[in-house]
Amino acid sequence: MDDELSRTFGYAADFYLKKLNLIVLFSVPFIIAFLIPALVPLPTYLALGGVFLRTGSLPSLSLLDIAITAFAYALSVFIISDTIVNLNIIIRSKRTQTGIKREVMSAIGNYATRIFYISTMMLLLMIVVQLVVYENPFQPIIYPLFLLCLSFLLFFVPPAVAIDHSDTPTAMKRSAEMAMKNPHYVLLWSLVALLCLSVVKFCADLMFASPISGYFTLLVNSLVVLPFLTILQTQMYMEKYPLAR
Repeated sequence: MDDELSRTFGYAADFYLKKLNLIVLFSVPFIIAFLIPALVPLPTYLALGGVFLRTGSLPSLSLLDIAITAFAYALSVFIISDTIVNLNIIIRSKRTQTGIKREVMSAIGNYATRIFYISTMMLLLMIVVQLVVYENPFQPIIYPLFLLCLSFLLFFVPPAVAIDHSDTPTAMKRSAEMAMKNPHYVLLWSLVALLCLSVVKFCADLMFASPISGYFTLLVNSLVVLPFLTILQTQMYMEKYPLAR
């Protein structure tokens, strides 16, 4: 297992460094995607460079507020989905030694739409569960457990869609199977993500005062951290293919 993980990290780091300029260019939409909900004057907030919704404030929102928030999040999620697909297409062409054909590029919109559907379903489920357990004494236990299970099972959805051309149900099935078979990948990825995000946030807080530190963290995460984590996630998924090693 150590050799397997070392090889996976090696592929991810090598690809990231060799394609750094292209990766940064393709990752610029991440900034736009995270800024959209952050700039909406509604119950959103920055944490570790991400944008989150204050679910407890939802009952006090008007229908117009809810519509604006929903549109902002939908647009943000779609941009993120499309950006992740772009990175995955580049990775697949490198690992499988194949070119990025015109028909593959034209299908990026379809891949992004599938990831968008699944991401939207996840977001809606999260909101529903939060509202259901709102003010429930067991809410601090129920919601985190639900979020953990959901995130774990659907962790490999993006590469399942972009690498295997999976439709929505198949992508969810393949993601769950991959996660159940290789839980160490999900755990390791999570630890790496937590470490990277924490280090960036810590450094930003040392250099800048709030709220500038929050936006600086978002910028670094969008152009540096999230692209690497996306590459690492896809390299982990592609380990199931012997010829891609």
